[in-house]
Amino acid sequence: MQDEDGYMTLNIETRKPTLTSVDPASSSLWRVMALILLVLCAAMVVGLVALGIMSVTQQNYLQAENENLSRTLQQLAKKFCQNLIRQLEKKDNLSHKCSPCDTNWRYYGDNCYGFFRHNLTWEDSKWYCIDQNATLVKIANQSILEYIKSRTSLIRWVGLSRQNSNNMWLWEDGSVPSENVFEHSGNEGENMDCAYFHSGKIHPTFCKNKYYLMCERKAGLAKVDELL
Repeated sequence: MQDEDGYMTLNIETRKPTLTSVDPASSSLWRVMALILLVLCAAMVVGLVALGIMSVTQQNYLQAENENLSRTLQQLAKKFCQNLIRQLEKKDNLSHKCSPCDTNWRYYGDNCYGFFRHNLTWEDSKWYCIDQNATLVKIANQSILEYIKSRTSLIRWVGLSRQNSNNMWLWEDGSVPSENVFEHSGNEGENMDCAYFHSGKIHPTFCKNKYYLMCERKAGLAKVDELL
């Protein structure tokens, strides 16, 4: 169409963009799929956490089992080693390579025992044992008493003393002697504040007397490889 000046006039109609319609069914499907993926992810996280807990629990269980087996093996090795030593001692052999104790020390129970022929006072005997990284022997029960009795027939100091006649008898670690081990004979005179062992009994005497001594120290582990 021409206007008055002869120019063509174009009638351009403004068109609004066409909105794409969304299918409600398709939108619901995507929501369901997203929910399923979310649940699967959560399940995977829970599964990984559960596996981690199970792994740690299994490791702890295996570690505990290994420790139990190790303790059992060491107990068996200790008994077997001590039986070997007793058999050898009957044949005048001193010890066995399985023993964790040094040469000239005897392996019994959980301790190593040293029997020394040095005439010393109780105090000097105490320090002699300390120099050996040990203490004077403590006879804590009847089993140890019987073992010491079988090992020596000589008078020997033990780690039992008191401050004076008004104080209690105590072992070096501060414990009180049991009545079935230390029977008070009633002859504990004044200044008789140290004790020795002889013929299966513990006796009070003067600390300045000089007797032989015996020391004890904690034993290590029996040498299992020497039993093979």
